[in-house]
Amino acid sequence: MRSGKSDYKIIRVTPTLDTNAYAQGDVLFTATEIPNAVIGLGGCSKLVGAYMFDKSDNTDDILFIFTEGNTALGTINATADISDANLLANNICGISKIDSDQAGTGGIIDNSRIHQMFPASRTEENTQDLMLLQAANDSTSVFVQGILTSATTPTYADGDIQLILHLER
Repeated sequence: MRSGKSDYKIIRVTPTLDTNAYAQGDVLFTATEIPNAVIGLGGCSKLVGAYMFDKSDNTDDILFIFTEGNTALGTINATADISDANLLANNICGISKIDSDQAGTGGIIDNSRIHQMFPASRTEENTQDLMLLQAANDSTSVFVQGILTSATTPTYADGDIQLILHLER
């Protein structure tokens, strides 16, 4: 049922980060709640666009995992080590990625960078819908976690990353 206000919403979330250097395969941030990602308990929405604002101006590749559950993929700044059973129980909605040399504002805005997320199977900027997001039966929230996939050793200050999610609900 449509609310009459808008069928779309932009939600911004700021994941908790470690301030030490990361390595390839490290959990960049654990389950970050996307509150009211869907309308109604157990609802579903469409992620139609997603961006990452990076205050630290890093050029890293990141994999984003969207889930119904909030069990961490591992410890921040350590290798993802979630069990298969817990990963399955998290009810993965989908994945997307940032490939920093494909979709970013590098060099255009001083001292920060804006990246567009796109489906993990694509290698160029994307204007197609990313995925459906499903909340657990007793929730209107969805969760997102990040894993560093590039062979870089970036450092961040806590609060350096903001995810900007465009939802059709």
